[in-house]
Order: sequence, then structure tokens, then C-alpha cells
Amino acid sequence: MLNISTLFVSFLLLPNGQDYSKLKDVKASQYARAPGYSEGPTWKQGEVFFCSGALLRIGKEGRIDKFLNINPAGTILKANGNLLICDNKHKAILEYSADGILSVLADSFDGKPLNSLNDLTLDSRGNIYWTDPAGSSLEKPTGNIFMLDTQGNVSKFATGLAFPNGLDVDPQGKFLYVIESQSKKVLRYNLPADGIQKGKPEDFYDLGGSGGDGCAFDENGNLWVADFQRPETKQGRILVVSPDRKVLGHVPIPASVVSNIAFGGNNHDEIFCTTGTPDGVFHAKVGIKGFKGHPGVSNKVQRKINLGPEDAASPVHPTKFGFPGGIGTTRGWYIWKSFDPKTMEAVVTRESSDEPIKTRVLPWMTTYRHLVYGASPADLLEGERVNLFFNADENHPRGYLVHYQDELCQMKGHNHIWRATEDCKEGNHFKAMAMAGDKPLDGSVLEFCLAPDAQKWSKGKLVDNKTIIRGDLFYLTWCKKEQKRLVMHIIDEDSLGEIKSNQQKKVDERLAKDGLEGYFNHRPDNKIMFVVYATYWAQANQLKPGDAVRMIPPKENGKGIQPISLKVVSQKNRGTYGSGFNEVVLEVSQGMDISGIAKYQFTSGFRLARELK
Repeated sequence: MLNISTLFVSFLLLPNGQDYSKLKDVKASQYARAPGYSEGPTWKQGEVFFCSGALLRIGKEGRIDKFLNINPAGTILKANGNLLICDNKHKAILEYSADGILSVLADSFDGKPLNSLNDLTLDSRGNIYWTDPAGSSLEKPTGNIFMLDTQGNVSKFATGLAFPNGLDVDPQGKFLYVIESQSKKVLRYNLPADGIQKGKPEDFYDLGGSGGDGCAFDENGNLWVADFQRPETKQGRILVVSPDRKVLGHVPIPASVVSNIAFGGNNHDEIFCTTGTPDGVFHAKVGIKGFKGHPGVSNKVQRKINLGPEDAASPVHPTKFGFPGGIGTTRGWYIWKSFDPKTMEAVVTRESSDEPIKTRVLPWMTTYRHLVYGASPADLLEGERVNLFFNADENHPRGYLVHYQDELCQMKGHNHIWRATEDCKEGNHFKAMAMAGDKPLDGSVLEFCLAPDAQKWSKGKLVDNKTIIRGDLFYLTWCKKEQKRLVMHIIDEDSLGEIKSNQQKKVDERLAKDGLEGYFNHRPDNKIMFVVYATYWAQANQLKPGDAVRMIPPKENGKGIQPISLKVVSQKNRGTYGSGFNEVVLEVSQGMDISGIAKYQFTSGFRLARELK
């Protein structure tokens, strides 16, 4: 006589010895907090990407970035490391490549724009499938499944569905599983070799309850389903079902609803699931390896999408500063013509021509003026000669200004200095050439004119008169006006310390009032991670554990929010040479309600200032 308990255990223990019955004892914990309902997770090399009002990224150390400013609903990973995304901002299947390029693979069907994109998957041949549930219901089953083939053609794979939601292809590539949320069923389609669906799907499993949302396979071919919410617990769970429809186990998730799931971790035996109430991502070590997905192919690109600097995926995002090679693809000497702090737009010209070049000045650009970091672009003089670093935008190789340093910093840093080639004439005209050590830099001799209000520095002091004779060495600040080189500062070597001290005082006074600008994340442990722009790396590096600080909301969109007193827990500069953006962990005072600022997280323009003693 067959023992029923033995039969039951045989369903739970697979040939490789993995025990699915232990899943009910797995403890899932919140991995990251999100600004709203979350879905569509993907794990990639220690980072987790998920969808919540934008494509968000959880870094290896728990920091959350707004990675792409789109409206995604689902993501998956190709074998080459590229992300495929269902996006409802561009109504398209997008691909974000490992080298930072965002491309459109499909955005229309039968000559019309795509309607709504929910979740997506790949089959073993490289075809991409996605669901479009918009407007469908049990009473009105009009939902669709679309397919993008390897040649770039979009076809309708299936129709007449009651809210098709999550979907995945089994490891053998034989079946496409689709969660039909309104019927609360999991459907299974055969995948014919020609990619043309024939006949209706079979009812694979009835979830009951509130139905399901997303799904993923483990490497044994078992389907892990985001069981949205169970009526008996008022919480979601992850249900595991074998290919022959046997329930192998489940993982309870302490959230009201569970939307989707992805395997990850170094051994690929951990799960990351997106949730609602609390909103974000939960994590659990399950000890069962997930299927890494079908590899995909090199898809035909319809067009590319330009990335804004606020996107963490952009090469000019604040967290890219301080790393060699990523910032400042175009650099050189320019004449600073004008700057509008309201629009953050500057107009410059090349030193050799008067052609105006408009550039967007990034608020997190790095600055170096009078031997001090942290200056404002408003400090530059009209017509001043400066060394500028640009990065390209979609229209121009000088679209974004990412770094500037004045002539004094540039020449001192490279052991260059001006040497008078003749005595000053008529009281204010002189000629000089740039020197590299004791040799001419390029041999060019330039003529200068001292401005009537020029500051003349000698041996650490301002002097009323400064006699310039042949052979004198000095540094200059000069402006190009009416084709003349008008000198505003002439500084000898002995005065550099005083010049630096004065500039440092100006920067310190401004930052004591205005604070270090950046943006913040509210972490699950009720601490705040404040990312200080690399503009202020030198000042942020001075923060120490225990320092009392204030977080000040942006002037533009933080009205009604009062500054919040916090304490520094730690700070770490992320730049390769210690001159990049700075992550400052802040402790919230016990009992303090910071819910009012939660909706502003990922918003730049917040400021961090030391508490006044």
C-alpha cells in the first residue's frame, strides 16, 4: 500500500536534493524602500534594478538611485549584461547597454504606437515577448501578448486575455507561461519553432485568492509566482509550482502585496521581490538556484534616446564625478562671456575666435578657483580666460560644462608661470610669455594691459603700484575685452598663500550659509544617505562622525519643509583620488518625523550645512 506521506515528500525533494518544503521557514526582509508601489526587479552583478515611478537602482551598498527617468513596468537581463525594459513613457521596448546607450527596439505595431507595456521575457531563440493588459478585464478580455522577433518585426502572439501580466519562458524553451490576473490563473502556451501561436493556451494553475502578478523560473524548471495577496493572511507570498502542477512550497513575504520576483546573489540562490505596503524590494536567501534566463540576441535598433544628466545612467550624473576617464571629453582654454544662474546656462567662446558657444552648467560640476575647490560659476568674471572641461549632449560636444579652473590654478598646477619679456610701458602695458619651469611653454609673446582697478599683489600684500620689469615672474587673472587682454590680478609667488586664504574664507562663508548641495535617500533603517556633489568634495571630506548638521530643502520645490537637524554617522568619498562625490550617512533624531520629506528623495537641490555653534 502506498504511503501518502512518502508520496508527498517525493514531490518536495528533487533529484538534486533540494528541499522545497523548507521555503515556508525562509525569512524575507526589506532590502530597500521605494517612493511608491514597485515592480519589475532584475539583479545584475550585485545591483538590483526595479520600477517605481522611474527605473531605480539599488547599489551594492544599499544606496538607491533614480537610474533612468522613464516610466517602466518590467525589466529583464540579457546574457551580454544589457537591460531590456518595458517603458510606458516612450511606449517602447528599450535596451540599456552596458556602455550607457539607451535604445528603442520596438515602439509600434501594425503602423500604430504601442499601447501599454507591462512585463517581458525572452525565449531560447531570442524573441522578446511582452504583455499589454490595458483596458482588459474578466468581463472584457481584450489583453494582448506581443512578440518582437530577431529581425525586428512585431507581431501579436495572443489576444483575448483578461489582464495578461507577468510572463516567462521555461529553461527548456518549450512553453511560455503567462499570469492572467483577472482570471487568477497561470496560462501555458506552446512555443512552436516558427513562433506562430496555434490554438488556445492550457490552464496551467489556478492561483485563487487575489491572483498573481509576476513570475520567474528556477534552474529545475519550477515556476515561482508572485502570489499577489492571500485573503487568509492579507499578505503576499511567493508560490512555487512544478511543471506537473504540484505545489512545492511557498515563501511568505511581510508585505500587503507582492508584484514580481527575480533571482540573484553571487550563487543565484537568493530572491528579490517587489512589493506594495511597504513599497520597495524584499530579499530572502532561499538556497535554490534560479534560471538565469535565455541569452537573447543582438537586436535591431530603431532609434536611440538621449540621457539627461539627472539620470544615474548618464555619463554626467553626479555620482560619475571623481572617476578618471568618465568626465570632460572636450577641454581647453575659453573666454567666459556670460552666465545665467536661473537657467544655469553659460556662453563662452574659444580663445582664438569669437564664435559663441552655449553650454549647460551642471550644478554638480567641479570647480577650482584661486587654488580652492568649491567655487561658484558666478564668481568668474565677464571675459575671463578659463580652462573648461565639457561633455557632449545630444546636440553639441560642449553641451555640458562639467569642470572649470581659472588660469591661476591651471598654470600653478602644471608648473607654468608668466615671465615679463620687457619693461612695462606707459604705466600699464607689458608683454609676457608663458614658461614651463625655466623654458618657454610655446614661445608666444602676448601683450597685456593692467585694468585701472587691477589688484596688484607683492609679497602677500596688495600694493598700489607694481613696477613690472623684464624677467619678472607672476600669475595673472585677465579678461578679453574689446580684443585687449585686460589684467584684473597680477600675483607674485609669495602672495599665493594669502590669495588662497582669502578665497577659502569666501567659500566657507557661502557654504556655511547655503550648505553643500546634493540629494538624499531615506534608507529602510531610518537613516538618510546624503550624496554631496563633487563640487564640494574638499568640504564634505571634512565632515566627521558626530558632527551636527542641518538638511535644508531646495528653494524651488521644498516650500513648507523646515530644515532638519541630523548627526553625521559616517562619510565616504567615492572618487578614485578622494575628490569625487561624497556619501554621508546621517542619523535621524529619535522620534523625529521625516515623512514630510520622503516624497522628495532622489531630488537634487537639497543642501547640507553644519549646525552653527
